[in-house]
Amino acid sequence: MKVDKEFVEECAARMTEILRQRAALPREDLEYLVERASKLKDDRLQQCIAELIGWGDEERAELETFIAIAIEVMRKSTVSRLREAARTVELRYYAREMEGRDEQ
Repeated sequence: MKVDKEFVEECAARMTEILRQRAALPREDLEYLVERASKLKDDRLQQCIAELIGWGDEERAELETFIAIAIEVMRKSTVSRLREAARTVELRYYAREMEGRDEQ
């Protein structure tokens, strides 16, 4: 993985895309869906619908703020610091993955 300014821009674009993919229905339609789903007697279907809807407005705003801060930090960091942080994240991922295998 090459960590440079292009990487930061790609991350920013990808995070924006991911956030906007989830719950792409207009708020009015989401409210209608929740209202109708709440009247269903099938609890499992209600849970599935809630999971498909995804994040609420507050969660989305919090994620967008966090991502904006992270991207700004990336922009102000040196390339070597970004590489170091990427390696740390990757190593943590592999360590957790190995722990999960050991527990099985």
